[in-house]
Amino acid sequence: MAKISPFTLLLWFLGGFVASVLYCALGMLLIWYFEGWSHSMAFVEAYMSSFKTVIAFGLAIGTTLVLLKTQTTIQTAVEKAFRKEELKKTKYFEKQREFWLPRKTILFAALIAGIGFLIFASSGFPLVGLGEKLMITAACIQYALGSFVGRKLMYTGMMLHSLTEIRVTRNLFTQRRLDDVNVFVMLLSTLTIIFVYVNVTTYFNGPFLFNGYFGTSLKLFLLFPAIIATPVLLIFNFYPREIVRRIYDRSIKVEMRNLRRTLHDETLTDYEKRVHLMEFQKLSREELRYRLQLTLSDLPFGITILIMVLQPLLK
Repeated sequence: MAKISPFTLLLWFLGGFVASVLYCALGMLLIWYFEGWSHSMAFVEAYMSSFKTVIAFGLAIGTTLVLLKTQTTIQTAVEKAFRKEELKKTKYFEKQREFWLPRKTILFAALIAGIGFLIFASSGFPLVGLGEKLMITAACIQYALGSFVGRKLMYTGMMLHSLTEIRVTRNLFTQRRLDDVNVFVMLLSTLTIIFVYVNVTTYFNGPFLFNGYFGTSLKLFLLFPAIIATPVLLIFNFYPREIVRRIYDRSIKVEMRNLRRTLHDETLTDYEKRVHLMEFQKLSREELRYRLQLTLSDLPFGITILIMVLQPLLK
């Protein structure tokens, strides 16, 4: 993660909005050519204003591009921190294979996109012909991309969970070998929560016709992304960082045992023992500061998730 420039990630993320605008422009031209100018402008108004699909679609593509750019971060950090022989004793490589398995990823994305098609085709966009098809397609792609990101996050969490079986024998805390895990978790969970929030609010408040058999009762199904994303985001945001904290805690205990043994060494001078004691105290202070940072960063994220889920329901 440290090798990837933040500006590079920003450009990839903004590339999602460029793709969203290009989708709108291409759709406008196709509808203008096949159905006329008025239908073309109706599509643009719905895409850009009524449903704000340009934002939701841009966020979905941008978040996916950032994930594709950073998805090796966890593996790189873990495999630098632990030896291959240690990881083989856990389920790490099994979960890693699941993480990269394309067939299950495609099947899951197709399933979620199919659910999205049923929801949006039944809700009824206030368009006809090609314009309606393009709006449904954009919505279904968002669902598919969201499922792709969600599945990657889920198996990332499982890979990290397998590390609980490892016996820590050296200090990983001082050099912060696993800090990239926290950066990856914060980045992807934040982008995903923003995408889910925007997707749910824009479509939930959009001017759907709801002229089918079920009427406005279908509006509740527009909360589908929030319902399935909330547990994944809650677990992914908190649990991986808790795993890192536990590993660091074990590392600190290993280092403290070594320092205690050193302090009991009678061959050391008083000055040398005092230096080691200072190192011991410094390590303890850094541990407390690290735990406080995790606590403070977790609190606003949890509140944001609750607001995201409750706001449409309260309305």
